[in-house]
Amino acid sequence: MSVGVQLFCSKPFKWFEVFQENTVGVVYFCCSAWLGTPVGQFPQQSVEEIWNGENALKIRRSILDGSFRYCNRALCPYLQTITGPVQRVRDIQDDELRTVIEKKMTALPYGPRAINCSYDRSCNLFCPSCRNRPIIENDKEYQILEIQDNLQKEALKDARLLYFSGTGDPFGSPYYRKWLQTMKRKDMPNLEMIYLHTNGQLWTPKIWDTIPVEIQNLVKGTEISIDAARAQTYVVNRRGGSFEKLLNNLEFISKLRREGPLNWVRISMVVQENNFIEMPEFVQLGKRFKFDNVFFSQLLNWGTFTEDEFLKRAIHLPSHPNHHKLLELLRNEVFKESIVHLGNLTGLTERGQLNVSRT
Repeated sequence: MSVGVQLFCSKPFKWFEVFQENTVGVVYFCCSAWLGTPVGQFPQQSVEEIWNGENALKIRRSILDGSFRYCNRALCPYLQTITGPVQRVRDIQDDELRTVIEKKMTALPYGPRAINCSYDRSCNLFCPSCRNRPIIENDKEYQILEIQDNLQKEALKDARLLYFSGTGDPFGSPYYRKWLQTMKRKDMPNLEMIYLHTNGQLWTPKIWDTIPVEIQNLVKGTEISIDAARAQTYVVNRRGGSFEKLLNNLEFISKLRREGPLNWVRISMVVQENNFIEMPEFVQLGKRFKFDNVFFSQLLNWGTFTEDEFLKRAIHLPSHPNHHKLLELLRNEVFKESIVHLGNLTGLTERGQLNVSRT
């Protein structure tokens, strides 16, 4: 199905994601599962060489011509819902993006506006949807610190957003945490937001107070990955974590949302066979703490499951024996709440099918 030229995605025109794949420092313009074409290798190539390199131009051209040929529509929650970075062209207010569209610019005169630090997989948990063992990247310390140093030199002076991290935890990683504790505002004069994607286990008042106030004040948004609404499910899906500790930390995070500096908080659940029945309760958890968004997504296999294990867990697949129960559950009125985002599960609902057909 053609997406059509009336849609536009800002990611390839703003986003610079430094990822760890077989090597540390592979760069993408989006989540590698949603847009799987890498654009370079950092810091072997400079930010400028990657930003306006051959693959970068091809990807941007695919957005401008409306084909979205490099994007995975089945997995991208924003193409399914026309939200976030995906907008109808007529709705775009950003002057920089309007100029890009009007002039059909693939080579950009400005640098990345958003830096996603996904090159360190260090984490205090080892969740089965992500990994099979605890990971602290001591053996990659030199590469990680080299990337951070080069990002600071080449990218942060123009960046508006700094994102940690999606592949590890900003508090569980000794390198991310140290960077947060030693950052200087003067080195990031145009930065408007630091966004923390975390499991929340280590976001305590004690650790928060080790971060300078000038950096704390930049932490405007966060996503807390939880994957459960009940303690017994949490200990299975978030191995090494405590549900009681999580709830205590969510209380602290909700205070930061009420009093600042946070102005947006999302909690998220990777939906699978052992937790889908808790989805309505998960919405209530978000409402309990007065968070802004409750986000759901499909289970992906990042190499942690055998094919049989994945098929047993992946309830979003029509072949799953309980798939019909998920479809029935999604008819619950709670999923019409304004704070709910069904992400790449949206296509399973009648509303989602309508949204996709309109593109």
